[in-house]
Amino acid sequence: MSLFLGPIHYWLYNKIGNQERLTSVIAEKAKEKDWIKDVSFYTKELPDLETAIDESNIHGWLQEQIIDAESRFASLVIDIKKQGIKLVELERIAFDFGKENLPVYDADITEIYEHFEDFFVNGMPCDHINIITEKSKNQFSWEMVQDIHGQYWTEGDVTDYYNLRKAVMDGMLAEFDYKVVASDLYHYSLLSK
Repeated sequence: MSLFLGPIHYWLYNKIGNQERLTSVIAEKAKEKDWIKDVSFYTKELPDLETAIDESNIHGWLQEQIIDAESRFASLVIDIKKQGIKLVELERIAFDFGKENLPVYDADITEIYEHFEDFFVNGMPCDHINIITEKSKNQFSWEMVQDIHGQYWTEGDVTDYYNLRKAVMDGMLAEFDYKVVASDLYHYSLLSK
């Protein structure tokens, strides 16, 4: 990455911000339902990028933010599940969060994929995690070439992460004529309904 702030850094920071918002929404609902006592351990308010970033180490600083955000999200979900709460309860919250973050109204299948790419944290841009495997008018498929999220779920089940992320995607597509299908944790397709 470059030694000055550019569009790619803001793009990545916005994706981290989306992760923080999802964490905050789940934490607040969990506190309301008395699944956790305090949200402050799990949540973080992101300041403006230019006021917080270490400009002498832009890449390293952004990587630290990803690690922090992913670790707190994993801890939240794991701690809630330790209370005997089923994942389906969290998937409902994630689905509603997705409905609040829809793609543009008339998005086509490619634009929906791009919305997902602009929204979800998939490591650093240089990691090239998602590889497009098929692209047509009625199907857009991609593969995650490595699991970059599992490292944060050593005390839990990384499948929970992917199920919650899928629930967010399903919510994003609630008003569209497309659905997302996951054949496993690494292979996804957007299809016409």
